[in-house]
Amino acid sequence: MSGMHSPRLRPLSAAVLMTLSAAAHAQQEAGPPTPARHATVEQIMPETTVSGTGIGVSRAAYPGSVTVLDRDNLSISSGVIDALSQVPGFSAGGGSGREIGQHFNIRGFGYQSEERVIVKQDGIRRSASLFSNHISSFRMDGDLLKRVEVVKGSSSVAHGSGAIGGVVSSTTADANDFLATGAETGIATKLRYDHNNHREGYVALASAPTGSAFDVLAYVKKTHDGDIKLARMVGTPPNQFQHTDNDENGSNYFFKAGWNLAPRQRLSLSYFDMGERVETAWQTLWHAQTPATGPISGKLRQRDWSLRYTANPAGLPWLNLEASVYTAEASYQRGYDYVSSGKRNTMDYLNQDKRTGIDIQNRFAFSALGAKHRLVLGLSYERRHEDARMVSNGELSDFGSMPNTYQDSGLFVQEEMSLLDDKLVLHMGGRYDSFRRKVKNKNADYSDSNFSPRLGASYAVGGGLILLGNVSRTYRAPTPHETSSSGALNPFYWYLPNPDLKPEHSKERELGASLSRNALFAEKDRLFAKAMYFNGKISQMIGLTALPEMGPPPSSENYARYTNADLVKRRGYEIEVEYRQPLWQLDASYEHLKQVNQSTGKNYPNAFADKLRLSAGYWLTPEASIGLAVSHWRKPDQNPATYVSGKKTEYYVRDSYTIADLNLRWQPAASPWKALGRQVEVLAGVRNLFNRPYLNAMKAENTAQVGKARNIYISMSNRF
Repeated sequence: MSGMHSPRLRPLSAAVLMTLSAAAHAQQEAGPPTPARHATVEQIMPETTVSGTGIGVSRAAYPGSVTVLDRDNLSISSGVIDALSQVPGFSAGGGSGREIGQHFNIRGFGYQSEERVIVKQDGIRRSASLFSNHISSFRMDGDLLKRVEVVKGSSSVAHGSGAIGGVVSSTTADANDFLATGAETGIATKLRYDHNNHREGYVALASAPTGSAFDVLAYVKKTHDGDIKLARMVGTPPNQFQHTDNDENGSNYFFKAGWNLAPRQRLSLSYFDMGERVETAWQTLWHAQTPATGPISGKLRQRDWSLRYTANPAGLPWLNLEASVYTAEASYQRGYDYVSSGKRNTMDYLNQDKRTGIDIQNRFAFSALGAKHRLVLGLSYERRHEDARMVSNGELSDFGSMPNTYQDSGLFVQEEMSLLDDKLVLHMGGRYDSFRRKVKNKNADYSDSNFSPRLGASYAVGGGLILLGNVSRTYRAPTPHETSSSGALNPFYWYLPNPDLKPEHSKERELGASLSRNALFAEKDRLFAKAMYFNGKISQMIGLTALPEMGPPPSSENYARYTNADLVKRRGYEIEVEYRQPLWQLDASYEHLKQVNQSTGKNYPNAFADKLRLSAGYWLTPEASIGLAVSHWRKPDQNPATYVSGKKTEYYVRDSYTIADLNLRWQPAASPWKALGRQVEVLAGVRNLFNRPYLNAMKAENTAQVGKARNIYISMSNRF
């Protein structure tokens, strides 16, 4: 097969079209480009996941649910969370359309439950909401990412506390990712225009000379998001509207330098700086309109420094080392300044998240006892500091402020053992974690430890069929806010500390199968299918419990404390089917999730709608392709179905929704287009083609968060 060992299956999340960039990438790795520009089945490289086990495993053989997005998949969307919305098991939508306020959810957890989902860039964790729940942002740049892996379900072996919903792990690009095929030095540019008020553009300078010990990448990007048109009128007369008030201006800077110290030894240093100045609402997800007194002025910031060393010297098969140290700082500062009734009112509110950490992993392979083995040993340490500062009308307030420190360290081992001529592969692993939480100026230290085991297996039956199974456990350590909150932090509850909280534990079983077949109906076709069923429970769930029996507090309505009160059961399935021909492709996926609080019998924390996604791609010419993707959310099973607001009964979402997207991709090869660059790519399309609303199943029908209106976009990138 053209010298390739196995064809690469594009992840279903892409599911839009087989892109020309994939062909260019495959040609770059396999040799000089061929005259045929379109991506044949043989030209596509194998796809693996690393985040699931710490060892590279093909998607077909991984005994769990995982999706991998590459640069082509990410390029269609203007934001990373929007791109991830195509992934089975990943839910998005439900915000007000702003980049700084995007809802996300993986197997039931995400925004407002972010400690149960792990989000990483180059191994550095992200706090999506900065513990304020007023924003939601991964603070990533899709144009800078080489790949994103989404591992769904309980997975702690390689990651530690928090992977109850899943893991989103992203990796930044290198200099070679911005160079034209065959070039050693060059400039890459991109301009994108979305008619629903988004603009962006970048310039990248890259150098990676053949034979040189050094390579370097410098990147600058500017973005703008204005008022956003919604899919329909919302609100009640006379206060109806169809636009979200918004003004976001972003500046992204990235620098990465690599030094090949010796053969198969490398040192790289990177700096990532993402900033955004906004004029928006106080709560960027829930408030579509800005206050009557004027917009909230804010500044969002993420800065990462990362130093990485890799070594795999010849003659030392037991040494395949990756070691990194990093420091990161994220913040969101917002406030207002207005005059009302002759009185000046000011507010300055700052949330901060600072992290320093180290991560070391060593992988090696060996044979013993009649089996092949791959082993990874790892350790990690992170120190994290959170704080908030509020200055109201010139006076410093302790409201919402709880300076605290996290210290987490972990040791893990993961082995892959291949038996029976590689037909049976066992994955065995475990992780030991020690964690400590400390709150400044309070005698409220909290420390504990946890062990998380994992056992998985795949068995190749024959004919491309692989049976899959997995049992894993994970946990989530209590946060300082849960163990130590005290006082009237909101009008509803007077918080009481609870230093006796225990970690949450999640145990999950997954069973399924994958099928990979070549030349099924035609000489050069490819079929891939994977279905996974999962069933598990999350015990000792931490939640805020009201204590009316204690009587009324000095202020607020009730005393309350966080307790280990709930047992949640989760089950569901995810099905993916992909069929490839050299000139066209068809993809489909279906996902189902049911998560119930056993003490109440109600959905936890909200309802989830089954989702069917269908897509088709076709090569119009060897240089141009077209794709259509349709997502259909079925009517959700709501429990509870209603709630009472005042004296009115409101319904949660009880309808189905369908959204269609059209995408075009063109990479001209012939002159005179080369005058625009050595490689030119044009993307164009329509998001929400039929201008239909979409309401996330967790919403009430009276919500203003109905999704963005139709958006026509065009993007052109050049490599000189």
